[in-house]
Amino acid sequence: MKFAEEVLGVLTLTDDQKKVLLSIARHKRTSVKSGHGVGKTMVMGIACLYFISVYDPAVVLTTAPTERQVKQLLWREIRHRHRMAVIPLDGKPLIMQMEISPIRYMLGLSTKDADQLQGFHNPNIFVVIDEANGYPIELYEPIESLLSGGEVIRYAQIGNPILPAGPFFDSFSDGDTNTITISCLDHPNIVHKKNLIPGAVTWEWVERQRKLWGEDSAFWYARILGQFPRYAEDLVVNLAWAEAAEQEPIRHKIETKDLYLGLDVPEYGNDLASWYIGTKWAKKHTYRVQNKEPAEIIGITKQLIKRFQVPQSHVSVDGIGVGATVFSVLKETYPKINRFVASQTAKDDKTFENKGTEAWWNIRNLLNFDGDDYENYSFNGKVDRLKSDLCTRKYRTSSHGRIMLEPKIEYRKRMKRSPDDGDGMAICYSPLVSTKSYGYVILPDVMPR
Repeated sequence: MKFAEEVLGVLTLTDDQKKVLLSIARHKRTSVKSGHGVGKTMVMGIACLYFISVYDPAVVLTTAPTERQVKQLLWREIRHRHRMAVIPLDGKPLIMQMEISPIRYMLGLSTKDADQLQGFHNPNIFVVIDEANGYPIELYEPIESLLSGGEVIRYAQIGNPILPAGPFFDSFSDGDTNTITISCLDHPNIVHKKNLIPGAVTWEWVERQRKLWGEDSAFWYARILGQFPRYAEDLVVNLAWAEAAEQEPIRHKIETKDLYLGLDVPEYGNDLASWYIGTKWAKKHTYRVQNKEPAEIIGITKQLIKRFQVPQSHVSVDGIGVGATVFSVLKETYPKINRFVASQTAKDDKTFENKGTEAWWNIRNLLNFDGDDYENYSFNGKVDRLKSDLCTRKYRTSSHGRIMLEPKIEYRKRMKRSPDDGDGMAICYSPLVSTKSYGYVILPDVMPR
């Protein structure tokens, strides 16, 4: 603690951060799972600088699932704390490395540099895995080989507990690792409902997530409580899949001929009209509005089709209720557009109760990185509202033995809102549902008066 305060000038360490530093000082292995914004990366930056400053010779190796995470998270913190130290420290941290002498240095490695994890020999070694819940299982073996000998060996894993599987998850019950859990609810900013520590988690953010996700969701467990979620078997999309899609880079060129557009038309006054545009590999654009008349929704849809040059046959519109009118008017200009009615018979009517369930299950297949249909789908960045829709929608088995999506009225009662963004995405990709059987119920284009 003295190093953080007297050398680095850090005077705002929380009790949980102090526990982490003490654990690294006293235990060979430490694993930290935490909520969002509680300063876990900051405290690891302090630990790295402490180790390299106190031990000579010494090697500090940090790694993370992606190079961006290595550069922009832990090493950004290391560079910042080194620069702001009240007592000057040896060395000069670069983007992902710092050398004090040939036998005293720090190095950041991403998974593509995994072959470099072998061959480091030093009596004092500190290895850190940042964002450990997403770190590849096969890379743990070379890391373990680094810990086999030496005088002072320290090994720390930190991360948000998204997926209850793998070495990071196992470390919390292996009996050899000192484990720490940091909940957002224990942070001083939340306890006192004031931003006592700038840049950390805020009361307003936690309350927003409470309303968006609910306290029984996987997101709440992982991102707020710092606990591995108790994955319910009745959720259409797992949080880990959606967050992987947020991190996934776009691997295919997005061309207009490959674009699809889906429009979910609001059923009630407070619902959102939601548009989703993307290829089968990635999201291109989303848009939503509230309290708009059908004519305005029609106008926005025409603008989006023109702007992104979406092929007519790739446009799908929610075609029930108010949506029936929107669809009918749009069809006059775009005769090849598709009408989506969730209550219609599914193409695979032996598996799915209706078309709506089948469309949502198609999204599950797009995002499930363990599934046969997975093609590295990318959300092209953060999609908080969409993610909350996808990862809170449930399903069950109907009386006929088919998969049935949680009815909208039940979801609305449970979540106090409608899954508009999720429906928009499901409608968008509904033309990609493979045809296995037929049996459509043909409905009129316009609702009867």
